[in-house]
Amino acid sequence: MFSDQKFTGSVLANSINLKGSISCKGELQIEGRINGNITGEKVVLGSDSNMEGTLNADEVIIIGKFKGKIRGKSIRLDSGSSVDAEIHYEILAIEDGSTVNGTIRKLSTASSPKKDIAVDKKEKIEKSEIDSKSL
Repeated sequence: MFSDQKFTGSVLANSINLKGSISCKGELQIEGRINGNITGEKVVLGSDSNMEGTLNADEVIIIGKFKGKIRGKSIRLDSGSSVDAEIHYEILAIEDGSTVNGTIRKLSTASSPKKDIAVDKKEKIEKSEIDSKSL
């Protein structure tokens, strides 16, 4: 019944104090205090937010405070953010004015088949040019 619905977003206001896990689709905007785990598509920790735990999302934007582990395809730490974390990312942006402590590691990305094909074609072209010159 719910699988056909589009999820646009949810907001946890600054009056929320949550212990536990959250799994969500769409965008999740957090302004309150979270102690636990979040898994989602896009998670925004607003300026009043304070989270401790594990955060896994395709897109992560942190403006508030975070302590724990972050894993995401795209992670942005905005000016004024305070992060003490183990960060695993594909794309990372750290703005001036943010505070970052911990470890930062780029996620390994598998090579694209298109790139492999292009390299193979280039090698074949170069080889055929060499072969034709030697004739």
